[in-house]
Amino acid sequence: MSITLKSKILLLIAFIILSFSSKGIKNVDSLLHVIATSVNDSSVSDAYLQLSLIHSLNNPKLALSYINLSIDKFNKFSSDFQYNRFLKKGEIFRLLGEIDSCLHYINMVYAQGMKNNKFLTVGECYSEYGLVNIAQGNSQKAIEQFMKHLAIIKKYKYKKELSGIYNNIGIAYANRGDWDMANEYFLKALKDDQTYLRDMNLGNDYNNLGVVFLIRYGLDSLKKNNNLDSARKYLNKGLFHRYKIHDSIGIAGSLNNLSLIENETGNFKLALSLADSAFKIASLNGYKKIQVEIYDSYDQIYSKMGNFKMAYAFLNKKNKLNIAFEKEQLNNNIQQLESDIQLEQKQKQLLEKDLKLTRSENQKQKQFGFIVLAVVLIIALMIFLFYFFKNNRTLSERNSLISEQKNVIEEKHKDITDSITYAHRIQSSLIPTQLELNKKCPKLAILFQPRDIVSGDFYWYSKINDVNIFVLADCTGHGVPGAFMSFIGINQLNTIVNEKGIVSPQQILNELKKGVVSSLNSNQDNTEKKDGMDVALISFNEHELFFSGANQSVLIIRESQLIELKGNKQPIGLSENNESFKEVKFNFQKGDRVVLYSDGIVDQFGGELGKKLKTRHFKAWLVETSYLSLQEQKEAITEKLNLYKENYDQTDDITLAIIEI
Repeated sequence: MSITLKSKILLLIAFIILSFSSKGIKNVDSLLHVIATSVNDSSVSDAYLQLSLIHSLNNPKLALSYINLSIDKFNKFSSDFQYNRFLKKGEIFRLLGEIDSCLHYINMVYAQGMKNNKFLTVGECYSEYGLVNIAQGNSQKAIEQFMKHLAIIKKYKYKKELSGIYNNIGIAYANRGDWDMANEYFLKALKDDQTYLRDMNLGNDYNNLGVVFLIRYGLDSLKKNNNLDSARKYLNKGLFHRYKIHDSIGIAGSLNNLSLIENETGNFKLALSLADSAFKIASLNGYKKIQVEIYDSYDQIYSKMGNFKMAYAFLNKKNKLNIAFEKEQLNNNIQQLESDIQLEQKQKQLLEKDLKLTRSENQKQKQFGFIVLAVVLIIALMIFLFYFFKNNRTLSERNSLISEQKNVIEEKHKDITDSITYAHRIQSSLIPTQLELNKKCPKLAILFQPRDIVSGDFYWYSKINDVNIFVLADCTGHGVPGAFMSFIGINQLNTIVNEKGIVSPQQILNELKKGVVSSLNSNQDNTEKKDGMDVALISFNEHELFFSGANQSVLIIRESQLIELKGNKQPIGLSENNESFKEVKFNFQKGDRVVLYSDGIVDQFGGELGKKLKTRHFKAWLVETSYLSLQEQKEAITEKLNLYKENYDQTDDITLAIIEI
C-alpha cells in the first residue's frame, strides 16, 4: 500500500473519541419535551447534558451550546463541582480542535478529582489527556495516559466499559506504526462491545480493524492472495453500523476510506462515487475537517487517472477550505474567551467562598492569561487573514469552474440515486409479496433477499384453469443491470402465459428464449453474449408436475429424501446452444415439497473458513428441516443462512421458494 493511503487512513482513524455508554440516553424529542415542560432545574440540566452527549460527534457546536445550558441550570440549584459536565465540555472543545480550552476544563476536573478521591473521574481525565496527545502527535505519551486509566479501573474494580479505552490505545499504536499491537487492541474493543451488545460502538470497531488489516498486510499482498474482499468486509461492516446509528461523521470517514482503496485498485469510477457520497454528507453537516480530507482524496484519484487539471482544482479547493477552517477556529476561540471567563468566575465563587482573597488574586492571574491569549489569537488571526486574502486572489479565478464542476457531479449523483429508487418501485410493483401469492397458492413459502436495492432475481406465478405455473429466475448480474433484465423476463412471461395461454414449461421456455434474444438484439458482439437468465419453471396440480429448466434444477423433498430434476445446460438468452428445452414429468405423493432456488444461496461466502456454502450443504439443510411446517422450514433455512454468512457481505441476490403438495 502506498504511503499516501496510509497517511490518509490514519487521519480518518483518529476521529474516534473516548466511547461513552449509550445506556440511559433518551430520545431527542423526549429530552426536548422535558426541557419545555419541566419546572425542575435538575431534570432540565440532565436533559441538556444528554443532548450534548447525543450531538457531540455529529454536531459539536450544538453540543457545546447544550452543555453550557446544562451548566447554567445546574448552578441554579447546586454549588457542587460539576465533574461530568466540565469533563464533557473539555471533550467537546477537543472535537472542535480547541485544545487550550479543552485542557483548561480537563485540568480543572483532574485537580478537583484528586482532591476529593474521585478516581474514576481521574481515570477519565487520563483518557482525555491521551486523546489530546494523539491530536498533538505524541502517541507514546497517549498510550501511557490510557494505560493509567485502565490501571485505575482494575485497581478499584469499577464496572466500566473498556472498549473505548481499547480503541484509543489501538489508535495510538496505529499512529506509531505498530500494527500488530493496534490490531490486538481493536479486537479487544470489538469483543467487549459484542459481549455487552453496544451497537453504538461497532461501527468504529470494524472500521479500525479494516484499516489496520489493509495497512498491516499491504494492498499488493492482499491482491496477490485474493484477500482484498476481507479488508473491504471490515470497512463495509463498519459503514453498515455507522448508518445504523446515524453517525454521519463516521459514515463520511468510512466512505472516504473505501474511496481510497478503490483508487489504489484502479476502480476510479467507484472511487469517485464513494468520495462524492462522503463529501455530500460532510458538507451537509458542516464537517470541514473531513471535507479537507475528501478534497485531498479527489486530488489523489484524479492524479492517478492522469486528469491533472481536475487534481489541481481539488488541491486548490483543499487549500482554500483549510485556510477558512483555521480562520473559523481562531474566531471561535476569541468568541469563547469572554463566556469562559465569566463561567470560571462564577464557579470559583461557589467553590471557594472561604478563600476570597486568594481566589481574587488567582482570578486576576487567570484573566491576565486570557487577555494575553486573546491578544495572541487576534495577532494570529490577522496573520491568517493576510495570507488568506493573498491566496484568495489566485484561487478566485478558478472558483467559477470549480462551482460548475461541483454542480455537475452533484446532479449526476442525484440522477443515479433517483434512477435506482425508481427502478425499485417498478420492480416492487411487478414481483408479488408472499401474502399476495398465498391468496392464490396457500402452500407456498418465499425467501427473497436482494443484494442491492433492486434485484437480478425474480419469481412469477400465474394460474390458467387448474394449472399452477411458477417461475424462479436468476438474471445476469445483480442490482440495476439485473433488475432491468428481470423486467424483460416478467413482461415476456405475461405475454406467453397470460395472453397466449401457453402452459407447457417446455413451450414457455422456448418462447421466452426467443423473446429475450429479440429484446437483447441478436446483433450484439461476443462480449455481450452472456446477457440473459437462468430459469426453473414448473406447472403443477395436486397430482403431477411438469418441469423445464435453463441452467437450473428443481428439488423434490419426499420423506427426508431429495429427488433432483435437472434442466438443460443452456441459459435463456444469447448462447452457442440453441436446442429445444426438454420437459420432465413427476408424479406427486401427498406431503411432497418442491424447492426452487437461485445460486445466490449456494455461492454465499461464510463459515469459519470463509468459503462458499455449496449445494451439498444446502441440500443437507433442506433434509434436516423437512419435518417442520412449510413456514417454519423457510425460517429455519433463513436463520442457518444468516449464521453461515455472519460477518461476510451478501455475495449475490438470494431467492428460495418451497411449495407443499
